[in-house]
Amino acid sequence: MKLRPISESWHRIERWLQDRERIRELAPPAAGQDIARIAERLGVNLHPDHMQLLLGHNGSGSFTFPPYYEILSANEVVDAWRIKTDVWADHPHSPYRPHWVPFASDRAGGVLYLDVSRPDEHIGAHDREGSSLLSSHSMWASLPSLMHHTADALESGHVLDRYRRPSDEDDFLLWEVFPDAADN
Repeated sequence: MKLRPISESWHRIERWLQDRERIRELAPPAAGQDIARIAERLGVNLHPDHMQLLLGHNGSGSFTFPPYYEILSANEVVDAWRIKTDVWADHPHSPYRPHWVPFASDRAGGVLYLDVSRPDEHIGAHDREGSSLLSSHSMWASLPSLMHHTADALESGHVLDRYRRPSDEDDFLLWEVFPDAADN
């Protein structure tokens, strides 16, 4: 499967939301100075794909990645990173590393992150207990993969790693869980 650029996946997601009159759910794009401020405050550069995510929308509003991860705004990235590094700095098990830069949150202490110290960009997860609950599904291979798979699932209605897109009738853009389902 050929992955498309993040900007193309954003356009597909925006189109799906627009068709449902939900486009207002997304935040406006981040400004260059917002992204520069992240690097300044964290002392590490963002992954280029993370920059593209924020240049598409500086946070997701009520839109979520499967199953329930909201995209963090530039300010929220800094806040989530500070909380994680402060809480887990001296913890002997499952510490949170300073080069793990969060890009999405479950709003319950868990984040999705990219490890900016590694050349690959495999998505990591760190929940409030210090665990990672991600499956081996290919959507977690990279941020472009997550965006691409999310856009595909929204457009097709197919189950994605046990999750089905939000219903057109629901007030909240939450993915439905189907624990025994496979991708179709």
